[in-house]
Amino acid sequence: MQLNKERQRKIRNLLHKSLPREDTAELALWQRNRQLSPLLRLPPELRNRVFELVLDVGQINVCFKKWEHRARTKNGHRCYETVEGGFWCRILDKDQNPWRDPKAKPADTPPRRGMTLLSPVCRQLYHETALLPFRLNAWSFESMHVMDRYVMKEKRLPLSHRRAIRLLYAQMVLPTPVEKYFGGLEVVVLGTGLTMVKRVEDGAEHGQRKTVTWDLYHKKWK
Repeated sequence: MQLNKERQRKIRNLLHKSLPREDTAELALWQRNRQLSPLLRLPPELRNRVFELVLDVGQINVCFKKWEHRARTKNGHRCYETVEGGFWCRILDKDQNPWRDPKAKPADTPPRRGMTLLSPVCRQLYHETALLPFRLNAWSFESMHVMDRYVMKEKRLPLSHRRAIRLLYAQMVLPTPVEKYFGGLEVVVLGTGLTMVKRVEDGAEHGQRKTVTWDLYHKKWK
Protein backbone atom coordinates (compact mmCIF):
# COMPACT_ATOMS: atom_id res chain seq x y z
CA MET A 1 0.00 0.00 0.00
CA GLN A 2 1.35 3.41 -1.03
CA LEU A 3 1.46 5.81 1.92
CA ASN A 4 0.61 9.46 1.37
CA LYS A 5 2.94 12.18 2.66
CA GLU A 6 0.86 12.93 5.75
CA ARG A 7 0.90 9.27 6.78
CA GLN A 8 4.65 9.10 6.21
CA ARG A 9 5.15 12.13 8.48
CA LYS A 10 3.08 10.56 11.25
CA ILE A 11 5.10 7.33 11.06
CA ARG A 12 8.38 9.26 11.20
CA ASN A 13 7.22 11.23 14.23
CA LEU A 14 6.08 8.04 15.96
CA LEU A 15 9.39 6.32 15.28
CA HIS A 16 11.31 9.23 16.71
CA LYS A 17 9.21 9.70 19.85
CA SER A 18 8.57 6.09 20.85
CA LEU A 19 10.49 2.93 21.60
CA PRO A 20 9.22 -0.60 20.91
CA ARG A 21 6.57 -1.82 23.35
CA GLU A 22 7.13 -4.75 25.67
CA ASP A 23 6.44 -8.28 24.40
CA THR A 24 6.44 -7.30 20.72
CA ALA A 25 8.40 -8.58 17.74
CA GLU A 26 9.78 -5.07 17.28
CA LEU A 27 11.30 -5.10 20.76
CA ALA A 28 12.91 -8.50 20.10
CA LEU A 29 14.40 -7.16 16.85
CA TRP A 30 15.56 -3.99 18.64
CA GLN A 31 17.39 -6.06 21.26
CA ARG A 32 18.82 -8.43 18.64
CA ASN A 33 20.24 -5.50 16.65
CA ARG A 34 21.85 -4.07 19.78
CA GLN A 35 23.51 -7.40 20.53
CA LEU A 36 24.73 -8.27 17.03
CA SER A 37 25.53 -4.94 15.37
CA PRO A 38 29.18 -3.82 15.82
CA LEU A 39 28.01 -0.21 15.55
CA LEU A 40 25.14 -0.46 18.03
CA ARG A 41 27.34 -2.30 20.54
CA LEU A 42 29.58 0.75 20.82
CA PRO A 43 29.06 3.04 23.84
CA PRO A 44 26.62 5.90 23.10
CA GLU A 45 29.43 8.48 23.27
CA LEU A 46 31.38 6.72 20.51
CA ARG A 47 28.28 6.18 18.38
CA ASN A 48 27.42 9.86 18.64
CA ARG A 49 30.94 10.78 17.57
CA VAL A 50 30.66 8.48 14.53
CA PHE A 51 27.30 9.99 13.63
CA GLU A 52 28.71 13.51 13.92
CA LEU A 53 31.64 12.68 11.61
CA VAL A 54 29.23 11.30 9.00
CA LEU A 55 26.36 13.79 9.24
CA ASP A 56 28.10 17.10 9.97
CA VAL A 57 28.57 18.19 6.34
CA GLY A 58 28.59 22.00 6.70
CA GLN A 59 25.59 23.71 5.09
CA ILE A 60 22.43 22.20 3.62
CA ASN A 61 20.91 24.47 0.99
CA VAL A 62 17.32 23.71 -0.04
CA CYS A 63 16.40 24.58 -3.64
CA PHE A 64 13.42 24.18 -5.93
CA LYS A 65 13.46 23.13 -9.56
CA LYS A 66 10.40 23.73 -11.73
CA TRP A 67 8.85 20.87 -13.65
CA GLU A 68 9.64 21.16 -17.36
CA HIS A 69 7.76 20.01 -20.45
CA ARG A 70 10.11 19.60 -23.40
CA ALA A 71 9.08 19.05 -26.99
CA ARG A 72 10.91 16.41 -29.02
CA THR A 73 10.43 14.31 -32.12
CA LYS A 74 10.15 10.53 -31.86
CA ASN A 75 9.60 8.29 -34.88
CA GLY A 76 8.59 11.33 -36.89
CA HIS A 77 5.98 12.41 -34.38
CA ARG A 78 6.20 15.44 -32.14
CA CYS A 79 5.73 14.66 -28.47
CA TYR A 80 6.43 16.13 -25.08
CA GLU A 81 8.42 14.73 -22.21
CA THR A 82 8.17 15.82 -18.61
CA VAL A 83 11.36 16.52 -16.68
CA GLU A 84 10.71 16.01 -12.99
CA GLY A 85 11.17 18.93 -10.66
CA GLY A 86 10.56 19.65 -7.00
CA PHE A 87 12.61 20.34 -3.88
CA TRP A 88 16.18 19.13 -3.66
CA CYS A 89 19.18 20.11 -1.56
CA ARG A 90 22.89 20.58 -2.08
CA ILE A 91 25.84 20.62 0.28
CA LEU A 92 27.83 23.84 0.60
CA ASP A 93 30.70 24.92 2.81
CA LYS A 94 29.55 26.06 6.24
CA ASP A 95 30.82 29.62 5.74
CA GLN A 96 29.83 29.89 2.08
CA ASN A 97 27.31 32.52 1.04
CA PRO A 98 24.54 30.39 -0.51
CA TRP A 99 23.25 33.25 -2.69
CA ARG A 100 26.55 34.19 -4.30
CA ASP A 101 28.18 31.90 -6.87
CA PRO A 102 27.25 28.57 -5.26
CA LYS A 103 29.58 25.76 -6.31
CA ALA A 104 27.05 22.97 -6.48
CA LYS A 105 24.95 22.27 -9.57
CA PRO A 106 21.41 20.86 -9.88
CA ALA A 107 22.92 17.54 -10.97
CA ASP A 108 24.27 17.17 -7.43
CA THR A 109 20.83 16.38 -6.04
CA PRO A 110 20.97 13.75 -3.28
CA PRO A 111 18.81 10.60 -3.17
CA ARG A 112 15.15 11.44 -2.55
CA ARG A 113 14.86 8.76 0.14
CA GLY A 114 15.91 11.13 2.88
CA MET A 115 18.68 13.22 4.38
CA THR A 116 20.80 10.18 5.17
CA LEU A 117 20.79 6.45 4.49
CA LEU A 118 21.63 5.79 8.14
CA SER A 119 18.20 6.56 9.53
CA PRO A 120 16.12 4.01 7.55
CA VAL A 121 18.37 1.07 8.53
CA CYS A 122 16.54 0.29 11.77
CA ARG A 123 14.41 1.93 14.44
CA GLN A 124 17.32 2.56 16.81
CA LEU A 125 19.44 4.29 14.16
CA TYR A 126 16.44 6.39 13.18
CA HIS A 127 15.88 7.27 16.83
CA GLU A 128 19.54 8.30 17.23
CA THR A 129 20.26 10.02 13.90
CA ALA A 130 17.05 11.44 12.41
CA LEU A 131 17.53 14.92 13.92
CA LEU A 132 21.32 15.19 13.58
CA PRO A 133 21.44 16.59 10.01
CA PHE A 134 19.20 19.41 11.22
CA ARG A 135 21.00 20.05 14.51
CA LEU A 136 24.61 19.77 13.31
CA ASN A 137 24.49 21.74 10.06
CA ALA A 138 23.72 25.25 8.94
CA TRP A 139 20.51 25.42 6.90
CA SER A 140 19.68 27.81 4.08
CA PHE A 141 17.14 28.17 1.30
CA GLU A 142 17.49 29.24 -2.31
CA SER A 143 15.17 32.18 -1.62
CA MET A 144 12.68 33.41 0.96
CA HIS A 145 9.92 32.21 -1.36
CA VAL A 146 11.36 28.66 -1.37
CA MET A 147 11.69 28.74 2.43
CA ASP A 148 8.10 29.94 2.86
CA ARG A 149 6.78 27.24 0.54
CA TYR A 150 8.93 24.44 1.97
CA VAL A 151 8.50 25.25 5.65
CA MET A 152 5.24 27.15 6.06
CA LYS A 153 2.92 26.25 3.18
CA GLU A 154 3.82 22.62 2.43
CA LYS A 155 5.12 21.88 5.96
CA ARG A 156 7.88 19.59 4.72
CA LEU A 157 9.63 19.64 8.12
CA PRO A 158 7.92 17.87 11.03
CA LEU A 159 7.89 19.68 14.37
CA SER A 160 10.87 17.79 15.80
CA HIS A 161 12.98 18.39 12.67
CA ARG A 162 12.41 22.12 12.34
CA ARG A 163 12.97 22.67 16.08
CA ALA A 164 16.29 20.85 15.79
CA ILE A 165 17.68 23.51 13.43
CA ARG A 166 20.02 25.78 15.39
CA LEU A 167 21.80 27.78 12.66
CA LEU A 168 19.86 29.30 9.77
CA TYR A 169 21.06 31.49 6.89
CA ALA A 170 18.33 33.82 5.61
CA GLN A 171 18.30 36.57 3.01
CA MET A 172 16.42 38.93 5.32
CA VAL A 173 15.16 39.18 8.89
CA LEU A 174 12.64 36.43 9.57
CA PRO A 175 9.03 37.42 10.20
CA THR A 176 8.04 36.64 13.78
CA PRO A 177 5.64 33.79 12.81
CA VAL A 178 8.43 32.08 10.83
CA GLU A 179 10.93 32.47 13.67
CA LYS A 180 8.46 30.96 16.14
CA TYR A 181 7.57 28.18 13.69
CA PHE A 182 11.19 27.01 13.62
CA GLY A 183 11.25 27.19 17.42
CA GLY A 184 14.84 26.18 18.18
CA LEU A 185 16.88 28.76 16.29
CA GLU A 186 19.93 30.06 18.14
CA VAL A 187 21.77 31.91 15.36
CA VAL A 188 20.41 33.56 12.19
CA VAL A 189 22.91 34.89 9.63
CA LEU A 190 21.59 37.30 7.02
CA GLY A 191 22.84 37.63 3.45
CA THR A 192 24.62 40.88 4.38
CA GLY A 193 26.66 39.03 6.99
CA LEU A 194 24.73 40.51 9.91
CA THR A 195 24.54 37.77 12.55
CA MET A 196 21.74 37.53 15.09
CA VAL A 197 22.48 35.47 18.21
CA LYS A 198 19.62 34.60 20.53
CA ARG A 199 19.96 35.40 24.21
CA VAL A 200 17.27 34.16 26.60
CA GLU A 201 16.94 35.78 30.01
CA ASP A 202 15.03 33.91 32.68
CA GLY A 203 12.82 36.26 34.70
CA ALA A 204 11.43 33.54 37.01
CA GLU A 205 13.14 35.05 40.06
CA HIS A 206 11.12 38.23 39.62
CA GLY A 207 7.92 36.48 38.62
CA GLN A 208 8.35 37.45 34.98
CA ARG A 209 8.38 35.46 31.77
CA LYS A 210 11.53 34.64 29.85
CA THR A 211 12.63 37.41 27.53
CA VAL A 212 14.32 36.77 24.19
CA THR A 213 16.89 39.22 22.83
CA TRP A 214 18.85 38.98 19.58
CA ASP A 215 22.42 40.29 19.87
CA LEU A 216 23.90 41.59 16.62
CA TYR A 217 27.34 40.81 15.24
CA HIS A 218 28.91 40.89 11.79
CA LYS A 219 30.17 37.81 9.97
CA LYS A 220 32.39 37.61 6.91
CA TRP A 221 31.40 35.05 4.32
CA LYS A 222 34.09 32.71 3.07
